[in-house]
Amino acid sequence: MNELHDKIQELANRCQAILNAMRSTDTHALRGPSLKTRIAYERLARQLLHRTLHTEGGLFAVVQSTTRVTTFRKRLVALEHLLGSEQEQLTREMSAPVMPAAEILHLRFLLHLKHLQALQRLRQEGMTGERAKRRSKRQSLAGLPTNWRIALCKRAIGGRYLFSLIVLALTGCRPSELVHGIDVWRGKDKTTGKFLIHFRIRGAKVKESQGQPLRTISYDTNDPHPLIVVVNELLDTQPEPRVFAQVRSAVNLTVEIRRLARSLWPKHKQPITAYCFRHQFAADLKANGDDEATSRGLGHISAETRRVYGTTSQASKGHRLRPLQVEVERPVKPRSRGPCTKWRSEPAP
Repeated sequence: MNELHDKIQELANRCQAILNAMRSTDTHALRGPSLKTRIAYERLARQLLHRTLHTEGGLFAVVQSTTRVTTFRKRLVALEHLLGSEQEQLTREMSAPVMPAAEILHLRFLLHLKHLQALQRLRQEGMTGERAKRRSKRQSLAGLPTNWRIALCKRAIGGRYLFSLIVLALTGCRPSELVHGIDVWRGKDKTTGKFLIHFRIRGAKVKESQGQPLRTISYDTNDPHPLIVVVNELLDTQPEPRVFAQVRSAVNLTVEIRRLARSLWPKHKQPITAYCFRHQFAADLKANGDDEATSRGLGHISAETRRVYGTTSQASKGHRLRPLQVEVERPVKPRSRGPCTKWRSEPAP
């Protein structure tokens, strides 16, 4: 019996060593998922382990059975979370005053080690199958009329999302940033004496070295763009020329955009979402010839990121957006290669 206990202890040590090695290189594990996320991880991991009972190749084959990199990575994180919890449970049972039957505990550790070894191999080899090509939302712009944003906003007249769609079009903000809320006001610029309409956006995806905490996009009040005209008219109706744009749910906003787009262009193959506005906004700013303004307007601090957004050829022909100012808190890091524009500091509003 002592010999069996020694084998169990050896298995426990081997399992713990594998977990320690993986955690030492896993930055995600250091952040600690929320309770909701932990529950989702456990459910996914147990589903994967159950599938191994009916899949040739075991856990390795089950995890590799996807064409999406994001799904593959999520499976690895979920498995590491569950197997880490199982390691703690097995260790407690092994150290309990009344230990379960040694033979059963030994078999459980053997299976646990098998799963950990498969996970270790998956992390080392990565995704080996064919990967699905990522479809950018900017591809959805192909085939749309040049004034598609205006047409979609017109279709939204009478609905609760009209002003949110206008703000989405004029700022290229993320849907989650509309959930945070966007300040819109009109004021006189002290330097030029012009009256400007400002949109102040609280950035999403902001970290110490990522994203713009705040950005302000400003238009001339005399800009003839139809959406600017509508915003001017709205501000005229307020006691103070200031309003606050906000939606409760980014998901509901996207659902409404898809519904409106399908009613306008039922034969358009690609779905139109809130991010299509963001790509169109980027395309317009790129066509204006100021690449750095594009990065600032999108809320980026790296000039590299703007490459994945709309292209100059996709810019609106008749109603291109032409912001006068795009002010941010952090400098934009130039691209590592190719032409780049020098950072120009601008005063905060």
